[in-house]
This record gives sequence, structure tokens and C-alpha cells, in this order.
Amino acid sequence: MNCDYSSLTPELIGRYSAQGAFYTSYPTGRQWTSDFDAGDFQRGLRNLLQRDPDAPLSLYLHIPFCQRRCRFCFCFTEITRDRERIDGFLQVLFQEIKLFRGLFDAWGVQPNIREIHLGGGSPSYLELDQLETVIEHLRLLVDIESLDEFTLEADAITVTAEKLLVCHELGINRLSFGIQDFDAKVQEAVGRVQSPELIAQLMTPKVRESFRSINFDLMYGLPFQTRESFSETIRQVADLSPDRAAIYSYCHMPHMYPHQATIREADLPGLDEKTFIFADAAESFTRSGYEFIGIDHFAKPTDDLAIARADGTLLRHFMGYTAGRTSHLLGLGPTSISGFGGCYAHNVYSLDEYRQAISEERVPILRGYEMTEDDHIRWAVISRFLAYMSVDLAVVDGAFDITSSSYFAPELDALQPFVDDGLLEWMPGGFRATELGRLFARHVCAVFDPHAVVEGRGRKDKFVPAIQRSQS
Repeated sequence: MNCDYSSLTPELIGRYSAQGAFYTSYPTGRQWTSDFDAGDFQRGLRNLLQRDPDAPLSLYLHIPFCQRRCRFCFCFTEITRDRERIDGFLQVLFQEIKLFRGLFDAWGVQPNIREIHLGGGSPSYLELDQLETVIEHLRLLVDIESLDEFTLEADAITVTAEKLLVCHELGINRLSFGIQDFDAKVQEAVGRVQSPELIAQLMTPKVRESFRSINFDLMYGLPFQTRESFSETIRQVADLSPDRAAIYSYCHMPHMYPHQATIREADLPGLDEKTFIFADAAESFTRSGYEFIGIDHFAKPTDDLAIARADGTLLRHFMGYTAGRTSHLLGLGPTSISGFGGCYAHNVYSLDEYRQAISEERVPILRGYEMTEDDHIRWAVISRFLAYMSVDLAVVDGAFDITSSSYFAPELDALQPFVDDGLLEWMPGGFRATELGRLFARHVCAVFDPHAVVEGRGRKDKFVPAIQRSQS
């Protein structure tokens, strides 16, 4: 179905202008604490696997190295051309893999890992022999050939079509390219210059047929971006015809990421322009035959995400939206995020702290969180709404033996202004977003988040995303 945001107005944008979480977890990372440590992590994972030894798992590896510093980046990266330094890091990563192998052996389980995602940084920056060694070590945990999905985040300047085909031979079956924007002025401002012609040279017919899905990551709110310039980028992306695309919001936080200070706030699009940039992109993608998935993904009807939404298995977690093969994610490497069995965990940032923890045969946990029953109930509502833009409260009641009309009485009352503004509709036993309301879905979720400071219809505090998925 094509999107139509012709009724979007600056007045409506201003009314819901508060910043808020993207809810890749609930509670969000702001509520996690250092009280949750490696012992809590291991206990939570062991309990999950004791309850269900065949629980499907997803594995994320953070490779924190890049060839260049992109000024928009909010991921943990290190710029280096020192291959020996990268090799040294990989040796520590291999020890972490062996650490997990030891835990699984001690618990008497063979992990049922269904998906692997190599992120960063730019894991495509690894030499082929380094990448091959990573995969060989992963065989300690998983039969690579049996994986449902094995994703490599790719920076176009670090690969060739030939290198991508070798990656496929190594077992990788999905690619994610960091595109962000094709406009030359925008690219120059953010330090990521790559033409659509370069991407086209990589996406040869052989590459396309070798990988089950190719994703493009885009970003809106970048310096010098306009509705017209980003519309041209979307047109060029549609011509390149990836299987799916994600459009993420740029977060300008130079106080946390000093390299962003080279981007002048005066060069960033204002709130109205930024919102219309995204709305125009959504309209363009759906006119080009893509389905609007959740709040920021677009997929062809043949892609796993579109199929999962139709089948009712679509999930949201730290990697964005997934086809729902597993809701349990294990993160390896510095700054990686884990979420499994009601536990969240965030690995340390410092490479020195990471090495120290692994040398002590300790999972390198910085902080984490163990969900309460109330957290599970609220996450059921929030995650369902973000995946399907509707919530049948009877399903929540049945799953948790509650009565939502009383349990969520204040929250349901607080939804009425969204209905009055044409953003939500009541339906028997629940609520759903209108097409226009999809643009304000995170504001709806904040109503069910007691940690959010809500005044009237939106958050009034300034949200700082402590964790975000990587952008290669």
C-alpha cells in the first residue's frame, strides 16, 4: 500500500516534537546499571538454556575497525591501517568465542545459533584471510552451513565484487551496505564519499544472485540534506533495487562524539524539514513497490521482513527488525549488546578493558538489566505496536493473565489525544495507528514507558541514545 502523508503539517510535527527512544529494547539502555555483571549474564543465559536447550539464538560480533572516520557515526570504532593491531584484536575475539564454548560445554548444551551478524566498525575492512579465520573460529559454536542468515555489514570502499563473492563462498548469505546519502555535498560534509556508480559496480548480477538479501542503510537529518536532495537519493536507491532498506535518524551529539563537532548545527535540516524528508522517502519507497516495515524499514514483498510481517513473526530488537527466527541475541566484542531470556547486557567500550576481561576468562559486561514481570508486559505492547502498528490487548491479557483495561487504564486514557489528532484508531479490544500515525509511533510507545518523562502527549526531556545498532 502506498503511503500518503499529504495531511502532515508543521503544526502536527511541532505538537509531537519531543525526542524519545527508538525502543530496540524495553526498558531502554538508560535504565541498565552496573549492578548487573558477568555473573548475572551467565546465570541468565544458563537459565534460558536449561529451560529450553534448543532455544534459537542470534550472534552479533562487533569488529570496531574502519578505514575512515565518518562524521555522523555514533558507533564505537577505531581508525587504523595497522593490520597487526587488527590481528591482535581478533586473537582476543577468538578467546571470547572459546570462552562461550566453554560455558556451553559446562552446561551440557549445544547452542542452536540460527543467525550471525558481523557489524562494527566495518567488518568488510578485514582482509579475506582474517575474515576466513573469524569464520573458522565461529565453527566452534555453530555449523556455518546450517545458518538461516549470515550477514556482513559492508563499506563499499573496502570491498570489490570479487571479494563479496569470496565472502559468499565462506558462508555469508546477506549483505548490508552503509549508504546514508548519495548527494555529493552531503557526502563531503559527513566524510563518506561513495557514488551510486560504485555501488552499482559491486551489485553485479552474480553478487545479486549469490546473496539472499541485500540491504541499504540510509540516514536522514544529515547536514545540507533537503527534501529534494534526499528524494533524488531515494530514486537512485530504488534504481539499484536492494531487497530492503532502513532509514535511520541522525543524532547530533558532539558532546558525546567529538568527531561530530565538525558538523555545524546550522547546516542540519530543521525539525519540520527533517520530518518531511523521511515522509517523502517513505512515500517514494512504497510507490516503488517496497512495503513499509515498522517505523524505519522498507522491504520488497519477497524479502524475509515482508514475509515475516505477513506471517506474524516479525520481531524488533537491537538489530532493528528481524524475521523472527529468534528473539535471543548474544553480542561478542567491545560495546556489543545482548538480549535474551529477559536479560539485557552491554559489553565494555575500552579495548583494554575488553582484553583484560577476556584474559580473566570473564564475559566483558559493562552493565545490564534483568526484566521484571511488568517490563515483559510493557515490552509485549511496545514491541507488538512497533512491528505491526496495532495491539490486540486480548493477546496481552491471555499471555500474562492480566486485564489490560485496568492494568493500563492511565495509558489508554493518554492515547485519546492521538486518536483526536487522527494518529490512532480504537479497534475492538485494542488500538492501531493510522498511516499518518506511523510517523509518531515512538510517541505512542512512550505512553507505555513509565521511565519516559511524559507531559501531555510527548516526552519533554532530551533523550540520549546510549546504544544504537552499528552503521557500516
